[in-house]
Amino acid sequence: MDAYIIVVMIFAMLYTFYMGFSDGANAVATCVATRAIKARYALIIAGVVMLVAPIVICYFLKSDSVARTVGSLVYSETLESVDPKAGFVFMLSTMIAALIWSVICVLVSVPNSTSHTLLGGLVGAAIACFGFQSVNWSAVGLKVILMVFLTPLLCMTVGFLLNKITRAVCVYLDRSVKKYFRVAQVVNVVIMSTSISINNVQKTMGIYLLTLAVCKGVDIETYQFDFLIVALISVAIMAGIVFGGYRLIYAVGKKIYRVGTMQSFTAQVATETVALTCSFAGIPISTGQVVSSSIIGVGIAERVSAVRWGRAKKIFTSWMLTFPVAACVGAFVALILKLIIVR
Repeated sequence: MDAYIIVVMIFAMLYTFYMGFSDGANAVATCVATRAIKARYALIIAGVVMLVAPIVICYFLKSDSVARTVGSLVYSETLESVDPKAGFVFMLSTMIAALIWSVICVLVSVPNSTSHTLLGGLVGAAIACFGFQSVNWSAVGLKVILMVFLTPLLCMTVGFLLNKITRAVCVYLDRSVKKYFRVAQVVNVVIMSTSISINNVQKTMGIYLLTLAVCKGVDIETYQFDFLIVALISVAIMAGIVFGGYRLIYAVGKKIYRVGTMQSFTAQVATETVALTCSFAGIPISTGQVVSSSIIGVGIAERVSAVRWGRAKKIFTSWMLTFPVAACVGAFVALILKLIIVR
């Protein structure tokens, strides 16, 4: 049974690396786009924060509600009665499906939500392995599917309002205030990296928790995470951002709306506000979705026509499709693996 856990976690670590590569760049995108800090230094700062913050917050402070949410997407009664081999197929299918869809998105240059890819693969694999009744549809509906639509609206609203307020305040300030916005952006890199990393790391923690539940029968609600597990997941996400992300920085920071210094600051604050709130509320979110939506909200506040709506439409469409497509891939992979492994 320990071999099952190790195999699943190898795939989970690969996906965590991808989350760092993809979502991690969002932490520094607007800051680099405005040249407040060079990309290399921004990624190093973000990488260090993404290593330390999850260990401090998720392990020492025991803030792991997102991981518990991921674990609750399948009913505990189902998990308790699962044979370890069938549970292994379920979790392995989840991770393989998430990786397959992510690779496809990279190859065809389609924007991808790492969060909804993972959770979609999980739900699809659960349906194929245990049936529709095994999925906690109330949790999936409220904390996953609803948030696909609600998060962009919330982020755009917060970004719009913050930008209007900041601009109104700046009217009464000296022009030299611009340099303070630059400094604030660098500080925001730390806060942004924290908000993004603790949400993403907990998704992998949730995968680990589910794997323990189906392979060793641990109680999802009472289990306490080991330091080594949290540290290894944090290392994986740090490695992802340090070794990649430059192309995505350009895509987020300039292709949706060309942010200025003040706009970058307000977009960062909007992102941090929503991301941290969701993380502590136990809601797994797409950090790319949060960042992009905040930038769009800021852009609307400045000038609606300045937003590149063609690019925005492509991103929004991909968000809507990611969960159901990933679920289909997860179900397909699970059916194949059941034929190969469980016979």
